Amino acid sequence: MRLLCIETSSRRGSVVLAEGPRVVARATHSDLNAHAERLRPLLDQVLGQAGWTKADLDRVGVGMGPGSFTGLRVGIAFAQGIALGLGIELVGVGSLEAMAAACPAEVSAPRVALIDARRDEVFAQAFDQAGRALCRAEALPRPTALCLLAERFPGAVFLGEVAQELGAPGFRSELCDLPDASGIAALAADRGPEQTLSEPLYVRDSGATPQNLPPSPIASRSG
Repeated sequence: MRLLCIETSSRRGSVVLAEGPRVVARATHSDLNAHAERLRPLLDQVLGQAGWTKADLDRVGVGMGPGSFTGLRVGIAFAQGIALGLGIELVGVGSLEAMAAACPAEVSAPRVALIDARRDEVFAQAFDQAGRALCRAEALPRPTALCLLAERFPGAVFLGEVAQELGAPGFRSELCDLPDASGIAALAADRGPEQTLSEPLYVRDSGATPQNLPPSPIASRSG
């Protein structure tokens, strides 16, 4: 199965082409608030690297958050447009789950993925070594998040650049410091319709009024 995977829940935007879970081409950007402008060039870049065309794609995977409201909307809409245009399946994957999936198997401990949530909070979710969620994604107060999580998940390894900022013992790598499309690819190839996230994981209220919120961006489609 050939996949296009997209992640825009943080300041880093990433686009990956994969054969099953194996990454074939990857491109990223870290330009602030530029996902809308950069995704199309990144897609063209990875297609050129792989020697593929969009017609070669079998499925699109996209990070569903939690994370930046604007970033999520941009990435999901972009992924939805490609999937609808090609008539292929669209699979939604949790962004914190993607971070945990990118952690090497030899890290023999539960993984707690953390990203900045602003408002002096962090988004967090814990997973076991097999990738099963041990809790729901949640927003926690930044000053007390580590203590709360360490008590609930003793011996856990913390993932994310936020974890380092807070002084947590953890595993560091480019693919684990922020949500990345490579982690989406590791999960999206084998994800069935019943495992697809159909709504973004906003976790908390955006502050937007209901009439400004878009309709559900993902509907299961068979290729």
